[in-house]
Amino acid sequence: MARRNTHQSTPGNERAILEAVLSLAVKAGYEGTTMAEVARVSGLPVGSVYWHFENKEALFAALIDYCFEIWKQRHTGPSNPAILHEAIAGSAAASADPENTEEAFWIIGLIFALEKRLEGNGARQRYLEVRAEMFDRIVAIVQDDLPAAALAAEPDLARKIVMLGRALTDGFYISASAGDDIDFAEAAGLAAAAIDALVARYADAASEKGRP
Repeated sequence: MARRNTHQSTPGNERAILEAVLSLAVKAGYEGTTMAEVARVSGLPVGSVYWHFENKEALFAALIDYCFEIWKQRHTGPSNPAILHEAIAGSAAASADPENTEEAFWIIGLIFALEKRLEGNGARQRYLEVRAEMFDRIVAIVQDDLPAAALAAEPDLARKIVMLGRALTDGFYISASAGDDIDFAEAAGLAAAAIDALVARYADAASEKGRP
């Protein structure tokens, strides 16, 4: 649909549209979300939705960036000791709550990653780019918190830990989406404890190696 000068582009309208598609997407997914329904929920004319975003693909790509900005605001600073605990299962627990749309949206992102028929979709490509950037950001945060002795034993330890954490998080997302009866807080604690033990093992190995 061509854009017309009768619709005003404003940050407020754009945010209303993004919030509307977010609330719809966590329930209906990509295929079930329509531009008409986004217009209804946002309270704006459908022409205004098309004025800001030319199609659903562009709208979802913008939504991924919107959610990524929220994520970055929550994960700032030189270090964050709790980041793995949150990433491993805390966000998965939140994703089971339909009111927590910022976290629940990442289930849709995982669908983009798994759904091969969406290859070439701009929103899917943007999700994969954001996913890679998120990974690198978490690695940098975790690296700052690891003991020097553990890094001496395994210089790539931060990346391996985040890789393990991501695999666990993806699995917990699927469990949350499927409605599995899981205590996500307990699961997060168990996973974090296991990673702490892994870090301690590497640190101890380095100490043992350095002893005469």
